[in-house]
Amino acid sequence: MGKKRRRNTRRGGVIGMALLLNELDLATMRASYPSFEFEDYGQYLATCEQILRYMLKVGHRVMIGAFIPAEYSAYCQTEQLPPDSAVSRARYAQAVCEEDDPFPCQGEPIGVIVASLAHRERLRALSIRTMDLLAAFPPDVVLEAKEYAAELLVRLSTHGGPGRHIFTCHVGAGTHDPLEIVAEVELEQNAMRVMSVDFPALALILSFARAAGAAGGVVMRSFTSRTDPGSGSPVKIVRGWAIVKGVVRPLKAAEIMRACCTDARTGASLPPEPAVEYADSHEPFPAAPSDVAPSPG
Repeated sequence: MGKKRRRNTRRGGVIGMALLLNELDLATMRASYPSFEFEDYGQYLATCEQILRYMLKVGHRVMIGAFIPAEYSAYCQTEQLPPDSAVSRARYAQAVCEEDDPFPCQGEPIGVIVASLAHRERLRALSIRTMDLLAAFPPDVVLEAKEYAAELLVRLSTHGGPGRHIFTCHVGAGTHDPLEIVAEVELEQNAMRVMSVDFPALALILSFARAAGAAGGVVMRSFTSRTDPGSGSPVKIVRGWAIVKGVVRPLKAAEIMRACCTDARTGASLPPEPAVEYADSHEPFPAAPSDVAPSPG
């Protein structure tokens, strides 16, 4: 971590707090540092929630980040701090909340906060992994791939029309686990609003697919104002595209329905999703007239 700011602990100030995200992280802390007093993750969360509510009650603004044991160990080495120390843990928590992307606590249940932090950490790991994969390609290839991905997402969303669109994307990464993401965007008149923190990662994954000539797929679920009489849920229009050698190709309604009703890992059939209509997808980058070769006459 870089330059730190002085901690502000006066009434009404901003306080940083970092939370362990699961039982495994707590067990790691317990095994590594004898001064860490918690043995049960539920008890740990209950205590943290009491502290949070007290700090909010007395007028503090509380920012919350994720306490990652491996990063904490590295932080103590860099800052030359004793790791088995409550003071060192507090300094790490404050540094995380000053330099990362903290979660502003507004009195949410502790479980909601932890789930949000865990999602951000998974997203951060996915983004770092994708950027590392992209680093293997020449800068000009990466630049072209990023421009392609950004234009692609605009074209797909625009074709879906006004309203919410949820993208699901998976891209193969060689012998490693595939890159997978779900991201939401909302299209308004003359504006596109990103509705989730996942959207930049989606663009990165599509950039990697383009640069690497990878295979994969994109599904777009577009919410309509209609209600399905059977389920009472909003009707969604589902379109899909295959990614073939880094190029996005449209799928017919029957193809995307077959793909959505098949388990990608096992090949087993899945029941149709309720309140869904499958539609033919469009070609996101249609060839200009000048690009089409004349037919022989």
